[in-house]
Amino acid sequence: MEMREQTEDPEPNNNIENSEPDHKSTEKPQRITACLVNAAFFGALGSSYLYGYNLSVVNAPALYIKIFYNKTWMERYGEPIGADMVTMLWSVTVSIFAIGGLLGALCVTLLTKLIGRKGTLLLNNGFAVIAALLLALGEKARSFEMLIIGRFVMGVDSGIALSALPMYLGEISPRHVRGSIGQFNAILICLGVFTGQVLGLPELLGQSTKFDLARLLTSHRLLCVRRFEKVEA
Repeated sequence: MEMREQTEDPEPNNNIENSEPDHKSTEKPQRITACLVNAAFFGALGSSYLYGYNLSVVNAPALYIKIFYNKTWMERYGEPIGADMVTMLWSVTVSIFAIGGLLGALCVTLLTKLIGRKGTLLLNNGFAVIAALLLALGEKARSFEMLIIGRFVMGVDSGIALSALPMYLGEISPRHVRGSIGQFNAILICLGVFTGQVLGLPELLGQSTKFDLARLLTSHRLLCVRRFEKVEA
């Protein structure tokens, strides 16, 4: 009886071992679909691309922005702005983008817990539209404060986007292509920086059309939102 028990015990183990390779062999990697690529591309186009663009767009037209500051100061106070003041205003305009980004990044944890990653990205479009309107109307309103606030709000948008978008791309991507889909974030940032450098040249935008591009970015962002919603529906 003892010999029979010893010979019967290994049989269930062999069956388990033989069944494991069969189970693994039936698993097939998920295919990359057009819906996945569209969601990743338009999500990055409406988030990472704007970050890269706003990161570099203020460099080339710096002289024209300072002239705008001087004209606005003359209309308000009847005297030209001092060199130290225009330097300070220009420094605040550039650096407040990073401060807004820090604030936006700190809010991502709370937003993703409340409305999820997709909801955070959709809600974040509101910050981009508000910033675009402020930047577009700042020159007509003769208010450099609107430019500074617009840069701050755009920084908040960028901070939220750069924190929520990689998590969202990793969530919707299959494991074997997760790294490739995640590259949309970096690629669109580089394209945004390149576009900002090119379109920021005085030969392309000029002095009077600098802020008209912000209106174009507003429609671009809304287009990405509509496309993003259709893809995710």
